[in-house]
Amino acid sequence: MIRFFLNSEWVTVTDADPSCTILSFLRTEMMQNSVKEGCAAGDCGACTLMVAEASEKGLTFYTINSCIALLGHLHNRYLFTASSLGVPGLNELHPVQQAMVDFHGAQCGFCTPGVVMSLAALYQQTLQQGGSLSALTDEDIHQALSGNLCRCTGYTPILRAAKALDSYPQQNLAAALEATEGVQEWQPSGAESILEQGGRRLFQPQSCSELHHLLAAYPDAWLWAGGTDLGLELTQRFKAPDTIIQLERIAELQGISEQEEDIVIGAMTSYTSLEHGLANPFPSIARLVHRIASRQIRNLGTLGGNIANASPIGDMPPVFLSLSTTLLLDGVDGPRELPLQDFFINYKQTALKQGEYIAAVKVKKLAADERLFCWKISKRSDDDISALMMAIWLKTDGTTINDIRIACGGMAAIPKRALHTENALRHQPLTLDSARNAASAISKDFKPMSDVRATAEYRLQVAGNLLQKLVIEYQASDKAEDVA
Repeated sequence: MIRFFLNSEWVTVTDADPSCTILSFLRTEMMQNSVKEGCAAGDCGACTLMVAEASEKGLTFYTINSCIALLGHLHNRYLFTASSLGVPGLNELHPVQQAMVDFHGAQCGFCTPGVVMSLAALYQQTLQQGGSLSALTDEDIHQALSGNLCRCTGYTPILRAAKALDSYPQQNLAAALEATEGVQEWQPSGAESILEQGGRRLFQPQSCSELHHLLAAYPDAWLWAGGTDLGLELTQRFKAPDTIIQLERIAELQGISEQEEDIVIGAMTSYTSLEHGLANPFPSIARLVHRIASRQIRNLGTLGGNIANASPIGDMPPVFLSLSTTLLLDGVDGPRELPLQDFFINYKQTALKQGEYIAAVKVKKLAADERLFCWKISKRSDDDISALMMAIWLKTDGTTINDIRIACGGMAAIPKRALHTENALRHQPLTLDSARNAASAISKDFKPMSDVRATAEYRLQVAGNLLQKLVIEYQASDKAEDVA
């Protein structure tokens, strides 16, 4: 059984497909047809919904792509669609909806519900954080809408509507929800499925101990760490696994902690949390995360899921390969540590054993003479997959490259270190000539393929150019960190 809040009341679901997405359930079972399916892949944003989660600090509002989010995600949470956005009990449009009407922010209307939900989340988050709607910047609005594609309006009317939100009577959804029945703390035990139908089941363990028992009982279960990639197995390949174990309720697997020499990041830490939590120790990573996918994806996608997915075009693995990174693994056979460079074996193959999972990522802090550079090369700045991802850890006295680690994505079947290129640069002067000379070694490290994102020749040339970019940017800035 799951229970979630929608349309001013709590909805209880006792019989549903464990692998059912939120979008599918709303449209087919609850006739909530304002939620649109555009791509079924988390790309277009037409299915965007706003969710609120209660905690000791109050309500947290965030957006998700409902087309690739499991129905189980909603348990004990508040859900808002474009047709249930107004203040409960009042027949009024939300300020976002009224602004979209007044500024002609819709034409065909197909993408409009998702746009409304993204702006509503921005609206509510601003109020929750004590900010001013009149102070919203173009960048704030751009980021909120980065995962919403609109083919009709050209976006300008939508932007005008967003900038006018402060001129409407304020509606605080958090305050309105305080008058409703709150979350009931019912949660099944780790051995009890939260949804079950036709011999298939969905679990939501609350602890690593419960997870271990489930892994022992269901060794072939899908581990759902965020689902922003695994969800496509449901919507694009129409797979229906017997058992899914959602990891999002395990507090032990979340959060960022700082030790004397290391930063330890829980595997279930979301991209959104990384964006804020790594701004101080690794500002270049925080800026890179700002360009990964969209806000909806970053709210659900996790570091552990991105690494375990072992995609050759994942953005995070090259970054952590370039750093001194250790994976903290756990499972039915107990914990162990593994250097990240030993984790990726072949395309979509890793060193994870059956019944094992990534618990955390441990990465060494940067010393005073060390720098980290991250460059994501893609056709679009937002919500796009990298044609090439390069990360470089550099140890230098300012004139000589004392040590260097270079890792790339999109260049091989796995995220991979550029060992020949590193050797060509190590102990060389930090100059453009050194970078140009080392560029010839890249073809020894990688034999990239040509695909819809880039040709092999383009990837090799850009990789060589990024070596020169390293020198230029180091010399141009004392901090010497940037993300392209």
